[in-house]
Amino acid sequence: MNTPDQRACFPELPSLPRDEDGPVFAEPWQAQAFALAVRLSAQGYFTWKEWAEALAAELAAAVELNEADDGSEYYFHWVAALEKLAAAKGLTAEPELYERKAAWADAYRHTPHGQPVQLRPGFHVSYAYRQSPLISVTRADGVSKQIRVQDGHLFVCNGCCCGRTEKGFPPLPLDEFKRQWKKRGIRRRFHLTVSGCLGPCTLANVVLLQFRGRSMWFHSINQVEDVDLIYNFVEQMLQGEMELDVPAELAGRLFQRYLGDTDED
Repeated sequence: MNTPDQRACFPELPSLPRDEDGPVFAEPWQAQAFALAVRLSAQGYFTWKEWAEALAAELAAAVELNEADDGSEYYFHWVAALEKLAAAKGLTAEPELYERKAAWADAYRHTPHGQPVQLRPGFHVSYAYRQSPLISVTRADGVSKQIRVQDGHLFVCNGCCCGRTEKGFPPLPLDEFKRQWKKRGIRRRFHLTVSGCLGPCTLANVVLLQFRGRSMWFHSINQVEDVDLIYNFVEQMLQGEMELDVPAELAGRLFQRYLGDTDED
């Protein structure tokens, strides 16, 4: 892949993770995304300059929306830029692109660990299940900024007790919360925050799920399987099932946190 011509183009790509030999990748999908952009440009679907500008715009938008970080998100922005440029060039349409991504996400969730991921026959999701809109908000200093209005938010307690095995509490599958949030492709509809103490400490491990004005508190979210249940529930609501009952596997861990909070399904 690293022909001299391609290497000469790399400096045009802002913040590209690389070493002296060329680009570096943390996971195979990142290399695949990189190769796809290089191949489409080489085949004339867009120029390398157009690609560099599209990627730069996506990274700049991430900074504006406070989505940029230490570089670990770089290839998520790469894929987002590639999707937008492919749609703009007529290589795909946004609804078909979204539905294909949703089908692979569904296949990932329903494939046993260690087995090859395969699409499920007949799976379909509406294009209405897509990223939330941007709105303009004027700050106190008079500067207007765009923010993304999201459907919901998950707060995961990582304070003084939750996950503190040295205190006798069960371990917290924190990395799994982060991994699935990214892997499921819901980051622009649903936000994740790892917080300080949410309390009550006697219940650990506690999470707060907020969805379109509905607040749900859960305790004892101790296992990877529990994280699956939480995110599966979130995705069902994102697909339009607003009044969905809390799954039976989670209902026993739903609790009331505040006076006036009666949402104990």
